[in-house]
Amino acid sequence: MARRPPTSLLADFGMTVELEELYWRVHVRTGDHLDLVARDLARTPDELRSALRPLVAVGAVVIEDDVLRVPPLVQVVSHLLSVEVERAADAVQRLRGLATAVPYLQAAPAEVAPDAEPLSGHRWDGGSPPDLMARWITESTGELLWMRPDQWRRPTPPSLMTATREALAAGRSSRALYPVRALDEAADELAERARMGEQIRVLPEVPTRLFVVATTHALVPHLPGFESTRRLVVRERGLVLLLGQLFESIWEKAEPVPSLDLPGGRERSRRLLLRQLADGAGDEQIARALGISLRTVRRRVADVLIELGADTRFQAGVEAVRRGWL
Repeated sequence: MARRPPTSLLADFGMTVELEELYWRVHVRTGDHLDLVARDLARTPDELRSALRPLVAVGAVVIEDDVLRVPPLVQVVSHLLSVEVERAADAVQRLRGLATAVPYLQAAPAEVAPDAEPLSGHRWDGGSPPDLMARWITESTGELLWMRPDQWRRPTPPSLMTATREALAAGRSSRALYPVRALDEAADELAERARMGEQIRVLPEVPTRLFVVATTHALVPHLPGFESTRRLVVRERGLVLLLGQLFESIWEKAEPVPSLDLPGGRERSRRLLLRQLADGAGDEQIARALGISLRTVRRRVADVLIELGADTRFQAGVEAVRRGWL
């Protein structure tokens, strides 16, 4: 019988001419014992087994109990196409991953003018973030803002918890954002902070860690996200205010938790605001005194006027005295 010449089809999948020729030579021997096929091809069984190894690897030849099984060409090509499709899909996935990294490529740094002043802040590696935050709270005044996507998985360190508790007891305000799952996985932690007077809201995901002390300090990861060994200490007022506005924008979208919405913290915060209003302080003066942003002052004043049913700040002061809030 004349031998079929090798086609170019299998070669398109990376097979050599020799391998394709061997495929066709054993193709007609499917179902025969390996020893018999090896003898007819003038090879030892081990030599034939070694020669067939690349075909076995791609499913073009199957050896079961020393019996050759050679699938039809259509089945072999179908299998090879499936493999190529999987490889192409993996390649596309890798390319998409690389594409997402393109926006993070850094351009060459802009030239800095000789008389330019450096920003206030620095990159901070190592150390104890809770101890640093506790010191900031102790040495500062004003509101505390927290974005806590994952810190609740471990109890708050004693130094930070003590500093926060003392700040709230002194009438300072603290607001924190948590992911919804924290309500189930860290119920005791959130309840304790709520009892201290912290205002808590939740949303499906909290995008990054963030800690802001009034308008003076901020601590963020070196890159936005969760835990990082590198952090940025920010003291530049404009950047701190910007981070505070970021918090405010997310806070407005978050949902309060009635079971954690305890009155103590709100009452202390409201009393401080009412005292400022009673003294005739303007919004900017209140912002400086309470260590909160001007936007937050205006929002809180509007909330107090609505709560007291007052049209003016003077009326709000009178009504607050009548209710015993001052």
